[in-house]
Amino acid sequence: MLVPPTEGLKVAKYASGAGYAPDQWAKALAAVDWDRAELLSDKPGSSVWRAELVVQKRPMTLVIKCEPINSLKRKIQKLIHKTHAHRHWRGAGLLIKHGFRTAEVKAIVYGRRDGVEVECLIMEALEGRTVLAHLAAGDLSVREEHAVARACGRLVWELYRKAPNPDLKLSNLVVLDASPPRARLGMIDCVGVGRRADHMDMLAIQLIESIGSRVIPRGTICMRAVAAMVDHMLVEMRTAELKGGLEVDTSSEVRRQGVRQFWEEIELRAQSCGDPTPKHDPLGRAGSPPLRGR
Repeated sequence: MLVPPTEGLKVAKYASGAGYAPDQWAKALAAVDWDRAELLSDKPGSSVWRAELVVQKRPMTLVIKCEPINSLKRKIQKLIHKTHAHRHWRGAGLLIKHGFRTAEVKAIVYGRRDGVEVECLIMEALEGRTVLAHLAAGDLSVREEHAVARACGRLVWELYRKAPNPDLKLSNLVVLDASPPRARLGMIDCVGVGRRADHMDMLAIQLIESIGSRVIPRGTICMRAVAAMVDHMLVEMRTAELKGGLEVDTSSEVRRQGVRQFWEEIELRAQSCGDPTPKHDPLGRAGSPPLRGR
């Protein structure tokens, strides 16, 4: 288990507009009792914690993502600001610039733990459970499930146009509000934001992860996500038609055909991806979890 560092803490990057000096983040991190902090994720080579940091006498519940700088590759990445923390920082900035909700990044801090250099990304703790966790628990009403599904499809198209993300998995989407008709989602992993990504692949990865995690959504939920994406495409086509005098068929029949064809393509991509089982269960379950198909 990788515990955040306590020695030689140095701030490499911080949110200057937050009103705190860089050394205050280092002092706050050093003062945490990690025996009392909550371990959110423990993987080989990384860990994620939720802890209370006191910055300038102000207590804040934050998330700290840690990775060791223990290889030549990672040392080079640190020098050129290409580590996961730095890439996440840039991705979060791009999302915020375009009006998407994500955890605000606070600081990147380096230190040593048991003789190993550790990189820590300190960020806001978004309140809520992931879409995948809700899907596994089955704790949303049918109307809430449909609202969240539509939010997933809507987000895919909006991101595709402004800030694509090939890693838009359901375990990286936090449900901030499931209330129909318009649920709200936030993103918690921004490392891949800005990389080239096809909108079909972005939606397919959500189905692939749910299948690999043995949490299979009902067909009606999947179709609502696809339909929401198609609806946003059609809105854009209508807008272009009005502006440019183009003749684009956006009838209800075209919509139905588009939803059906897109869903068939997404299913095909999911079926051809090989074994979708993730290396590390995003729901933190031990052993082989039972299949949950609803």
